[in-house]
Amino acid sequence: MGQAAKVLQLYKTLHRTRQQVFKNDTRALEAARIKINEEFKKLVPREELLVENVPYCDAPTQKQ
Repeated sequence: MGQAAKVLQLYKTLHRTRQQVFKNDTRALEAARIKINEEFKKLVPREELLVENVPYCDAPTQKQ
């Protein structure tokens, strides 16, 4: 699993956890949602993480 997929999975897990923990508290649900979103927006990918992005190629290369 790539780094981006792991981050997205963590993001979704945090929001699901938020929904369970603050089930009956709408103010806390909204505050937690805002805080999670703010913290994830602060994430800046390091240059070495961007290397795994390989351009898509319609025609696969043949192994010889």
